[in-house]
Parts: sequence; structure tokens; C-alpha cells
Amino acid sequence: MPGTRAAWEPPGWNAPERTREELVPLRWRGLRYACRVITSDRPPVTEPLLLLGGALQDMYAWPRLERRLSDHMPLVFVDLPGVGTADDLPAEQGFDALAEAALAVADRLGFDRVNLLGASYGAPIAYRAALSRPAAVARLVLAGATHRMNPRLVSDCEQVWRARAALADDTDGSLSAAGSDEIAARAVATLLNTGARDRVAQAPTVARMLHRQFARITPAEARRHAVCHQRLRAADPLPATALDAVRALVFTGEHDDVSTPDENRAVAAAITDSTFLLVHDADHMVHLEREAEYADLVLRFLTDLPLDGLPYATAPEHPGRDTPAGFTPSGCSRRCEVG
Repeated sequence: MPGTRAAWEPPGWNAPERTREELVPLRWRGLRYACRVITSDRPPVTEPLLLLGGALQDMYAWPRLERRLSDHMPLVFVDLPGVGTADDLPAEQGFDALAEAALAVADRLGFDRVNLLGASYGAPIAYRAALSRPAAVARLVLAGATHRMNPRLVSDCEQVWRARAALADDTDGSLSAAGSDEIAARAVATLLNTGARDRVAQAPTVARMLHRQFARITPAEARRHAVCHQRLRAADPLPATALDAVRALVFTGEHDDVSTPDENRAVAAAITDSTFLLVHDADHMVHLEREAEYADLVLRFLTDLPLDGLPYATAPEHPGRDTPAGFTPSGCSRRCEVG
């Protein structure tokens, strides 16, 4: 069972009477991609939010957050090159290229400034976007961020890929039902902290959800995921360059062993005006395990509300303020994931 803290009740939520969805085709460096823009009949309380998710999260992968935030600001969900409906992105194209493509979305939509949320695989894209054009980013949120993959996690991912290669059909790369089930189980075990299962909210439900998602991955999607893994291995996902012109929130679950609390704290330490905290009773999948708290935390930060005293999170820290000049991040990790 998760901790015995007093139950947290989310703020009252009233859906807007009407929301509008616009699908916007995009093109960048000859590659086609697209985004969804969600607006409501209520005036926004902050800048539009551009959300960059995990490696296998397309622009329809955030229905819970969409439901809770669409009342407050325009939302932009994007299929960057290599994801969802977009064209493939060659493995040699790194995170700087993806950051450029992400900023091109805001330009195409005519937004002078956006709030930027990068979750897991999306975190290095968001960080690099803020680093390259800080004036275009009102606030930065990084969830499950780390500077680089550590050896243990590299090994875990490589074992999954080797197992899949051994089980795949030589002709089209497909898996049998039993093979899909085995690879799904291995992949879920790399993403969830199984040792903390009894302390993570909704752990069995989230495990089943991810297992179904992995079991349904097509050979083409598996190849795309492998390219994402190559991109993560090619260089440090988050650069060592400090970010000092954008206010940021960095957080993850207290039991995250994909991007650990210390690794997220190290990311926050590289951002001068950063706030760091941990969400109780969650691991890397905070957005699924504690979706109401995730949305509340993001909304509070994006509307400049205080983050002190939240019953579902640790006390805010500000590691960037105490970071010495010339600081270079050390041991951090990053991992392939579905979101």
C-alpha cells in the first residue's frame, strides 16, 4: 500500500462548455509532422502549453492532462518527427534537431512565448529548446529528466532489444503472441520500480496498461523506438550547459528508478531559477499513477502559485541557486521509455 498520508482531494474541476480541436500539418527540413491545438471557451490564465512526451507517446497520449488543463490554457500536443503520424527522423539527427522542430511548432501557431513541458524522452528536447531560444519559453517543466543513461539502464534496454531480436520473425520483424507478451513484460520491468510496487499508487493498473501498450507495438513502432534508444546513447541527452534565463520546475516520483531523484535534482541544479520536488507514492510514471496531482502541480507552477505545503509532494528545493559557477553535471541517467 502507498504511504498513510492524509488523502489529497484535487480542486474542483469543471469542464469547459466547449473545447475546440484543430489539427495543424507542419513541415520542417522536408519532414512532415503535425500537432493538435486544444482551446476552450474560457479565457486563458497563462501562456499556451506545448507538451513533449515520451518516446512512444503521440499527440493523443495525454487525455488525462488534456481534460484537467484545457480549462486554463491552450494546449498543444505534437507528433515530432519520428513519433506518431510524423515522418521518420534519422538516428543521426539528435535532440537539437528535435528542439528546433518543437520551436517551429510555436512559430507556426503564432505564439510569441509558450510554456514548455518535457516529460522523460521529451525532457532533453524541451531543455535544449529553452537553451536555444529562452525568450520564447515563459516557463519550463521537466518531468523525469536526467543528463545521461547510466550503465545499468543501458544494459536493461539492450537486453530487451536482444530478446526482441531473438524472438522476431526474420522476414518482417513481427512477434508471436507469446513473444509480444514476453517483450512487453521485460519492457514494463525496465520502466516501473517493481521493488517499490507496494508504495506506488495504482501500480498494478499502470503495469497492466503499459503491458498492453507494449504488447501491441508493431514492428515499425519497435524500429522507431530503437532509433530513440540510439539517439539517447549517441550523446548526453541533456547538455552540460547551464540554463539561466528561464524559470523551471523539475520533478519526478519519489520512487523513480528510471530517472532517479538525485538525477532529477542534478538537472535542476543546472538551472539557475529552478524548483525541484518529488511526488509521493509514485515512480517514473507519475502522470499515470497520480494524474490529478501531476496536473495540479503543473498548473500551479504555470500560474505562479506557491508550491509549498503540498500534501502530495516534498518541500520545494532550489538547487540552482546554490550551484557554483562552472558547474558541470556528473552521474545522471536516461532511459528509453514509452512515456
